[in-house]
Amino acid sequence: MKFVYGFLIFVFILVGCSSEKVSRPTTQMNQPSASSFRVISPETLLKKEFDTAGCDTLASDSNNDEVTTQLLERARQHYLNALNAEELGNSTQSATEFEYSIAILNELGYYPNIENNQDFNDLSHSVIEDYEKYIANIDSLGPQTSIFALRNKLNAIDEATDNPEQDTPKKVITTTTVPLVINGHVEKNIKFFQERGHEHFERWLYLSGKYFPIMGNVFRAEGIPEELKYLSMIESGLNPAARSWARAVGLWQFVKGTGRMYGLTGNFWYDERRDFEKATRAAARHLKDLYGEFGDWYLVLAAYNSGAGRVYHAIRRSGSTDFWRMRPFLPRETRNYVPQFIAAAVMTMDPKTYGFDVTPADSISFDYVTINECVDLSLLAKCARTDVDTLRALNPELIQWCTPPSFHGYKLRIPAGRAALFADSYSVIPDDQKRDWLVHKVRKRETLASIAKRYGITTTLLADANHLSSHTISVGKSLVIPVPATAGNYVATVANEPTPRKGNHRRSAKLAAYALKGKEKLTYRIRKGDSLGKIADWYDVRISDLRLWNEIPYGSRIRVGEILTVWVPDSQYDKYAGIDSRSDADHAKLLVTNNSDEGSETKPQHSSSYWVKHMVKEGESLGKIAKQYGIGVEDLQKWNALNSTTVMKGQTLEVLIEESGTGPTRSTAAAQNDSVKAKKAITYTVKRGDTLHSIASTFGIPVTKLRTWNKIRGTKIHIGQELVINS
Repeated sequence: MKFVYGFLIFVFILVGCSSEKVSRPTTQMNQPSASSFRVISPETLLKKEFDTAGCDTLASDSNNDEVTTQLLERARQHYLNALNAEELGNSTQSATEFEYSIAILNELGYYPNIENNQDFNDLSHSVIEDYEKYIANIDSLGPQTSIFALRNKLNAIDEATDNPEQDTPKKVITTTTVPLVINGHVEKNIKFFQERGHEHFERWLYLSGKYFPIMGNVFRAEGIPEELKYLSMIESGLNPAARSWARAVGLWQFVKGTGRMYGLTGNFWYDERRDFEKATRAAARHLKDLYGEFGDWYLVLAAYNSGAGRVYHAIRRSGSTDFWRMRPFLPRETRNYVPQFIAAAVMTMDPKTYGFDVTPADSISFDYVTINECVDLSLLAKCARTDVDTLRALNPELIQWCTPPSFHGYKLRIPAGRAALFADSYSVIPDDQKRDWLVHKVRKRETLASIAKRYGITTTLLADANHLSSHTISVGKSLVIPVPATAGNYVATVANEPTPRKGNHRRSAKLAAYALKGKEKLTYRIRKGDSLGKIADWYDVRISDLRLWNEIPYGSRIRVGEILTVWVPDSQYDKYAGIDSRSDADHAKLLVTNNSDEGSETKPQHSSSYWVKHMVKEGESLGKIAKQYGIGVEDLQKWNALNSTTVMKGQTLEVLIEESGTGPTRSTAAAQNDSVKAKKAITYTVKRGDTLHSIASTFGIPVTKLRTWNKIRGTKIHIGQELVINS
């Protein structure tokens, strides 16, 4: 039986080589036939669809490469379509469009330094925030829905009907090393998969045939319970290319820091977190390490999901090491994580009892061959007498069109039994065909940006491919262009990914109607020097909302004298009504004085996770930083691949911040002292590309509060400035 994901999660590459059209797989497994591509010139792809005559300011606060801008605009159009479909009551189409938008943003997530792009961060935050709200308000999810949306819905269902009686065991399966306690929480998850999530679980059962034999072998070799392989169903839906909203990747959902701790490396070209063998071994060792720390498999699972620090925190607050007793004190997602695992385990162990009759897929079988050059996958597929899609399914860690450059001895999987055939075919290929790069010699007046634009790639990618520490280049220098040599001055677009239609003011107005209950319409006339970020700050709205309300594409310009529509809460109409006629100084004064009532804002009740960067200051220790964020030292070590607790001034650390909805769980960054109910604050160090609005969006707070807490008048902040974020 073949199960096909309801839509293609597409990826964006720089065109494949040779006379054949190179196909890219979907990021979902068990995908349909090869994609088709049409090759077009950069001038055609990047042609503006709007008139920029008379424009004063780019409607962006980031200096985006044009390729990045185009992809952001495609994501925004899918986002707009999702909201329109939601307004029309078409839940299937809405979910599909949300997923398309997130898929584009996920692929952009592999671009070098993309995390410093304000437009990317703002749009990502807005799409995910609105998708979570949408999921919470609908009754069912279609088969195309991602595992992360599915889990979010499951968490909401469990939370809505949570009561202490559901903790009581009704049955315990003891034939496994990990005892499987079936109680009310587990039964709710089982019922969900039997009914609303039936198609999802059928697909997982099918895919289990491909991966579980490999997982079982790895887990036995590492000495951990084999039934823990069922956790991968809940983690990723058995999709090696799955990428979560919190930037975790692969079958086992490793974030970069923890992945590095267990030997999983990657860059723009490959990501070993997507390798089904390497990631499984890393997961086994991580689980084994956690068991050595906690000695209880339920606590291990909770720590795998949310970090050991949060588990210790829950133990302290509950006074118990029993998962069901400490469960209310864990983050919202983690409270239902163990019940989801148990439900997946008991149903997979006995699927027919629970109404599933699925023939699993054949186990993956393959041979390894060694590749020492950067070679196009279409060429390698020919040598192995297979197609590119098959090669990609066997090597999901490969992100781009080729084996990774500067990777001597890359182990490529090919269909089983074809190693000798491959070796014979590969040996007769001339070396110049194996090294398939385009080389550009720098001429006078050329810059890295102009060269990148010519070949339809980003400046950061070009710098990264040539190991440049700055964007300064000299005349006569030869640059490697990370596109196939036969591609020439072309880029590719994905033909099988539906190109979203451009919106218009009428559609935007209709879009706003359903979401604007309790809000009043204001207008703002654009003045010289304005930007969307500045205007969004003044009105306490998201930049993405300004774009949606006024249909402003990425890469377009806003014109002096143009009128923008802004929607504000009814209760604060008077506060914002005069902004259009005030000076910049008056804007800052108005926002500071009108923000004295801290209790007037209601925080959205939804769950989200996001990453922040913390720059180590003089005198700080890892323990002090961990305490500041309400997490464990070991979490910081794993996230940042630290082998010791020593940190240096100026070192940058990645920190996962989790906001939770109602209930006893609180934001990790805003964790309170167990014995003191006073508020705590964290310190955020401003990095390149940050604005007050982007920082406020990241932390889910109004810009006005950020200004008040830090006594900022106006909108200017500088790199290295430390901002206080109150809980």
